[in-house]
Amino acid sequence: MEQVSFAQAVGRGLKRHCPTCDSATLFEGYLKVKPTCAVCGTDNGQYRVDDIASYVTVLLVGHVIVAPLLAVPAFWSMALWASMTIIMLLVALATLAALPFIKGGVIGALESTSRKRPA
Repeated sequence: MEQVSFAQAVGRGLKRHCPTCDSATLFEGYLKVKPTCAVCGTDNGQYRVDDIASYVTVLLVGHVIVAPLLAVPAFWSMALWASMTIIMLLVALATLAALPFIKGGVIGALESTSRKRPA
């Protein structure tokens, strides 16, 4: 099997594909990782990425959604309940949309760095 670079593995994972062979078999559902790839047999289930994927997702969503919203003057003049409802809905939707892709990217990074490199 060909050697996959770190960038390729992360890119494939971000697409929710197997980091080794790029087949669309990394996840069984929304966040459940298939233990082994049906195409190449890579053991993708060995990586416990639940906490790091959540952390990176919250970090990115906080910077991409919350920080710009705090700079928009319209949110300061709105009623508190209205602005908080809008912000919380945007944060929840962005988090749920980004989490599986970030989890795939983290699996790709871990798969890339854990492979044995030839000497």
